[in-house]
Amino acid sequence: MGTIMNQSQTQGELATDPVEDSGQNADKEDPVWLESLRQSKAADERRRSLARHARDDYKRLSLQGKHKGQAADAPRPCGRGEPRRVLSPPPPLPPKPKTLLPRARVANGPLTRKQGVQRSTSTSTRESIVQWFKEDQLPLRAGLERAAGHVAPWFHGILATKEAEELLSNAVPGTFLIRVSEKIKGYVLSYQSAKGCKHFLIDASGESYSFLGVDQLQHSLLADLVDYHKDEPITSLGKELLLYPCGQQGQAPDYLDLFQ
Repeated sequence: MGTIMNQSQTQGELATDPVEDSGQNADKEDPVWLESLRQSKAADERRRSLARHARDDYKRLSLQGKHKGQAADAPRPCGRGEPRRVLSPPPPLPPKPKTLLPRARVANGPLTRKQGVQRSTSTSTRESIVQWFKEDQLPLRAGLERAAGHVAPWFHGILATKEAEELLSNAVPGTFLIRVSEKIKGYVLSYQSAKGCKHFLIDASGESYSFLGVDQLQHSLLADLVDYHKDEPITSLGKELLLYPCGQQGQAPDYLDLFQ
């Protein structure tokens, strides 16, 4: 009999399960429950949307703060309707100050200029230049033709720059002369080019001759320097060839005081 009751009880429990399941399904189909579920999902979606917008705003503000300085300096492209801004030229640079030699103070005395190392003096008088030429240059046959013993047609005495330019003013390009400088113990080659008169300093501080600041070729004679540049230009840019010597134009040669 106990077995029968257990079986009946089990059958009764099994009979009541479908009823409970149908009740739960009915709750899920209840309009009130469905509306509550919909509102809950909508609230969750709004929260997620607000959180997403907050993250985007934070990133945007961070980028704006990071590139604040760069955005101000970045070039802005001109639109089709915007006129192009014309930049004004920069102001001219101030002139360079003249280079001054350092001064040294003498004890209990005025300021004196410290003399630098110079290859030749710029305070030489005409008499000292003539003396220098006779003592140092005549033994080296300066101003003479290489083969002959007479004065070269291109050689002149102590001339100023203006006097040399006057002698070459009506000459054709390629005409030249070599003159004793009026300021230093050395020579100047004055050359008439198509664009005007040029002047090249000749270093005569040793026992050779070469252009200052042009090349480093050393010539034992002043005439050798002239002969060399009859075929080789003085500068690669100017292409100066010594073609036509400019001779004396006055009755008395301007180099007489050098050879007397």
